Amino acid sequence: MNIFHDSYSNEYREPFGAALTGSEVKLCLKADDALSVSLHTYSEAEGDRMLPGEYMDGLYRWSVRMPQTDGLVWYFFVIDYPDQTVCYGNNDQFRGGVGRIYYPGETPVSYKISVYHGFKAPDWYKEGIVYQIFPDRFCRAEGTPEIHGRRYEEWDTLPYYIKDTDGSVQVWNFWGGNLRGITDKLEYIKSLGVNTIYLNPIFRARSNHRYDTADYFEIDPVLGALRDFKDLCSAAKELDMHVILDGVFSHTGVDSKYFRDKPDWYQHNGDEVTYWWGVKDLPQLDEMNPEYSDMICGKDGVLRYWLEAGAEGWRLDVADELPDAFMRRIRRTVKDVNRDNLLIGEVWEDASDKVDYGVRMHFLGGQELDGVMNYPLREDIIAFVRKDIDAAEFASRQMSRMENYPKEAFMACFNCLGSHDRERILTALGSKEAVKFATALQYVMPGVPVIYYGDETSLEGGTDPDNRRTYPWGSEDEDMIEHFRSLGRIRRNSLCLKRGSFKIYAEDGNLVIERAYGSEQMRFVFDAERLTKRGTRIKQ
Repeated sequence: MNIFHDSYSNEYREPFGAALTGSEVKLCLKADDALSVSLHTYSEAEGDRMLPGEYMDGLYRWSVRMPQTDGLVWYFFVIDYPDQTVCYGNNDQFRGGVGRIYYPGETPVSYKISVYHGFKAPDWYKEGIVYQIFPDRFCRAEGTPEIHGRRYEEWDTLPYYIKDTDGSVQVWNFWGGNLRGITDKLEYIKSLGVNTIYLNPIFRARSNHRYDTADYFEIDPVLGALRDFKDLCSAAKELDMHVILDGVFSHTGVDSKYFRDKPDWYQHNGDEVTYWWGVKDLPQLDEMNPEYSDMICGKDGVLRYWLEAGAEGWRLDVADELPDAFMRRIRRTVKDVNRDNLLIGEVWEDASDKVDYGVRMHFLGGQELDGVMNYPLREDIIAFVRKDIDAAEFASRQMSRMENYPKEAFMACFNCLGSHDRERILTALGSKEAVKFATALQYVMPGVPVIYYGDETSLEGGTDPDNRRTYPWGSEDEDMIEHFRSLGRIRRNSLCLKRGSFKIYAEDGNLVIERAYGSEQMRFVFDAERLTKRGTRIKQ
């Protein structure tokens, strides 16, 4: 029984990957000796459809018009033979590409097409490098006074929590990193090839991580004041750099003025307040409350206030828990201020088909996010370097993601290896050699490389709070810093890496990545067995 479809091949599906709303997608199936073949499609917009195939030049063919709304279209093939009817659908890994036959009694797994409205992520972001800073731990400017009620730890003291018997933090300690300290180090950050700084929360809060916002319109006094933020953004702009902020709009702190004065802005279960993931410090907001939504997105709202103060984008905390309607309003506001502003979301899984609380989300449909944090790539790189997966498996996972994401979103992936929510990459991999290998792979992948402050100087750290150690000023690892500078120079000088096409496959057990743009071609070979890498650059 010779049946075949490959969603990665333009011979069987064109165009490759995600499709624009209202566009046509051509599908083909090889099914020798079949009596007839039908295409079964399903979408939320149009429901189930059965479309008979037209046989031409040895293949059954369809031209399927996509819905006018963003979402997913699912499909598989039904093939009639004289003695039985079988189906052909996606493979058992749900990856796309070559599928398999499903015999009577088996439920076929569908292929999927992501349908999206056309959009464009900012070029300055897509073609840059991001540096993520946990503000309390990066740099304390000289002459910084202690803020009353908040004692500063010695800079080289390892992070720790003082907790009650129930596990809640009893006393929040601070290291005194601030906005002036970041401004003082802009030249250093830029030397890494960085053009974008992503700041973890900077607004007034009780904790040192500041995900428990007390006032969205005020800089936390430990970090400085509004003038310091504007100075940072101004100094960054002079260096052709950009600043993006962390928007924590799902919850606030219990000591928030909003929780005190606007209890109706919060979610309740009966008479009881709902807390984010049960954390008693973080009451859960009702994002669709009109007054709250206006406070964030309105004419005089939080988003506009900080964008007009100098920020050029937002990273949305727990974006996968925000309602679609709320995120669409956020996007409209952010892009209304400047269409070249950035909107990135925290989503930990494949963002093309994430279901949250029983609702399928539309993060990448063109009306919400420009891109998402690429935690799946982080896990894949770590697994490949540790030899938990081979080159073929690594390549398969990336191809699946490239098929599922609109091209703009794929090129706008926030490709992080470290973050404030995961152990440091050096701790995860165990050696500098492994980190150099992993970061080289990170930098040649499509998307935007992200450096978590200190990773470039071999800072170690386990899970929270250990991954939030202070930057070791005065005892930097110059060899590792130069490695990151070298990667930055390579990316900065290559349109191929910033804009180029992407091909990935396994060859002789090695991972091969090919990028091409215009006359420039680049080929990289990664051997995880020996942690070696080599690249070839061809100019025609």
